[in-house]
Amino acid sequence: ECDHGKLKRIIGATLGFKSMKTAYATIKGIEVMRALRKGQASAFYYGDPLGEMRLVSRVFEM
Repeated sequence: ECDHGKLKRIIGATLGFKSMKTAYATIKGIEVMRALRKGQASAFYYGDPLGEMRLVSRVFEM
């Protein structure tokens, strides 16, 4: 909940979303990048340099 204001500020800078699909993908990407920056994803990649790439691929199902 305490991160909601920061997310709202980031989203407020955009010009809006064209569809629910783009809104979902954008918010999901912002949340993944914030988790990586905070170090909350370290349990997923165990120090492997390609781990972040695998995590992002898994989240976005690429």
